[in-house]
Amino acid sequence: MKLIKRAVQAGLVGVLGVTAVFAQNVDDAKKAIDAEKYQQAKTILNGLISSHPSDGINYFYLGNVYLRNEYADSAKVFFTKGVTAEDDFPLNYVGLGTVDLLEKKSTEAEAKFTKALSLAKKKDYTPYLYIGRGYLAINDFTKAIENLEKAKTINEKDPQIFMSLGEAYNGNKQNSEAFAAFRTAVDLDKTMYRAKLEQAKTVRHSKAFQEAVDQLNAIVTENANYAPAYRELAETYYQWAKDQPSEYQAKIKQALEYYQKFMDLTDRSLESRMRYADFLVLAGEYKQLETEAQAMAQMDKANPRIYRYLGYSAFENGHFPESISALNSFITKVSPERVIAQDYFYLGRAKIANNDSTGLADLSKAVDTDSAYAVPLSDLAKTKFGEKNYALASELYQLAVKNSASKTWVIDHFYIGMANYFNYASKTPEVQKASKELLVEADSAFSFVAQKSPSTPDTYLYRARVNRLLDDDQNSHGYMVPFYEKYISVLSEKPEVMKEARFQRNLAEAYNNLGAYYYTKTDNAKAKDYFSKTVALDPANKYAADMLKALQ
Repeated sequence: MKLIKRAVQAGLVGVLGVTAVFAQNVDDAKKAIDAEKYQQAKTILNGLISSHPSDGINYFYLGNVYLRNEYADSAKVFFTKGVTAEDDFPLNYVGLGTVDLLEKKSTEAEAKFTKALSLAKKKDYTPYLYIGRGYLAINDFTKAIENLEKAKTINEKDPQIFMSLGEAYNGNKQNSEAFAAFRTAVDLDKTMYRAKLEQAKTVRHSKAFQEAVDQLNAIVTENANYAPAYRELAETYYQWAKDQPSEYQAKIKQALEYYQKFMDLTDRSLESRMRYADFLVLAGEYKQLETEAQAMAQMDKANPRIYRYLGYSAFENGHFPESISALNSFITKVSPERVIAQDYFYLGRAKIANNDSTGLADLSKAVDTDSAYAVPLSDLAKTKFGEKNYALASELYQLAVKNSASKTWVIDHFYIGMANYFNYASKTPEVQKASKELLVEADSAFSFVAQKSPSTPDTYLYRARVNRLLDDDQNSHGYMVPFYEKYISVLSEKPEVMKEARFQRNLAEAYNNLGAYYYTKTDNAKAKDYFSKTVALDPANKYAADMLKALQ
């Protein structure tokens, strides 16, 4: 399954190259941001705003801290305050433009970027730098590179430009160019751990896991307190574990230990804990996730992402009512674009597990949003079919077949037919009279399977059974006849399976039904032929023997 998608993976705060007044305090804030100690960074920047309320740069950094951690509304507040405090400082306009990009307001964003550029001095490359990172935030790597190249034209000595270019090239699947850009950044600043870390991530993309680990260990050898390196070690071991299933448990254990080290070195802010929660989802550590989510809920009951973690972990731990409550809270608290297919997938399954059929609507939303979620629904449908909940199984199989790339696509269509057939058969005669549409749906499904897999005999057997039920009992039109005949024909081409008891029973069924049909149509020769075939196959078949006596 698809993983939780962060809204701003390439946040603006990765770049720390703006020259600031009050260098020491701003430098402290930048170091805290780079080390992902976000609460510490907020404290420093709020202090700077209190002591120097007219300096726009402090608002810009604080807005970026919030933007990096998916608080776009809070970021917008601080960028706006920055514009009010210093209306000729360009970067807060860039920040506001980035918020517009995230809200898919490209025209408004471009207007703010143009405003920022109009305010910049001739040698000021930073608006282009941060506009480039704004486009990184929405994965528009082409525009990111375009603006970063403009920044480089003005200043080829700032390592932050090359680091950002490396990230853009990475996003664009240009690994060689990315690695070269990160190398240039390190050449310009040997202490730029972030660029070294990004180099290791580039190596990891090619599944060179040991080499990535070696590079990350080199970083912690230089600076044992650089927390992000431990997080990337955790991510590397996680991906390595997935790539080598035989070593999964050992490597996932190592990954979790590194992530704990990362947490110990950060300020355990809510932002850091949410990133840890994202990792626990990836690693499938749902007991830890539920504990972590409950702890986060005590820290900040208003943050909707916490309800997502609670919903996922509660489901995986079998606490279905709690999962439903948490996911409903998440979905109602966030804007619609923040709800992803995985949210609906969890909510729908939690409702189904809690005997709430409205979960089908949520699962349908999940599949409509991302068809990959249709594939695992085949297993859930199979479970419900085994529980004889045929109506629900049919609905789930119909969602499962929305992904035609699924390996079970054809067999899932077959089970749509089976589920509808058995759903009809399980009803009382009175209800059956008003439920013929189930048979029509079953026939349609079996017809589809026959087209896609014409050598599958059971398709024709069940289609014959369905059409027998669709026919007039008193005056048969022979709807079943061509399908029983096709069943016999297909089986005759598989002599090795005709000897199996199941197929012999089904052949006897086909012969008897065809014999009975021709008997009612007074075609005694054909009737006698089919009943004789039954007796040859099963000498103890009383019905066929009695019919042969009647035909003498």
